[in-house]
Amino acid sequence: MSLEDKPIEFVSAGEEDTISRKMVAWLNRFPDIPVSVDLIDYELIEPDTACMALSIVQSTYIVERYISGAYVAEYQFKVVYRVKPGKSPDSRLKADEMLDRLGDWISTNRPDIGENLAIQELEQTTRSSLFARMEGGWEDHQIFMRMTYKVNPGK
Repeated sequence: MSLEDKPIEFVSAGEEDTISRKMVAWLNRFPDIPVSVDLIDYELIEPDTACMALSIVQSTYIVERYISGAYVAEYQFKVVYRVKPGKSPDSRLKADEMLDRLGDWISTNRPDIGENLAIQELEQTTRSSLFARMEGGWEDHQIFMRMTYKVNPGK
């Protein structure tokens, strides 16, 4: 088996859940959350209502493991914003602009993701875009982000 054929090793569900909880709490400190949104939730997009949610794109996986037991993992996620822009292109653009500001905000505001976990990189990987239209004029806009972190960074 070559290094390219190495199976993907996922972090524990507990580790991923802990980080997701910390990420949701951190995202809710974003100062430009629209007033129509109560809070940014975890993987819950209510029908027929303005809302936002963090959603994991794929399971968090280990990208590098050290002999000391430390490892580097990648947590990929997106933030979805459900909005009803009507027929206004400006409202649709404002939804994307708000998510893009969130992407800019993460570059200077880092979350605390837990004990013995250190963020190495946190970045947006796309600009915001429309990805779904529903009946009743509702739309989902999304932005993708990626966080690389080290477990047991002192090792």
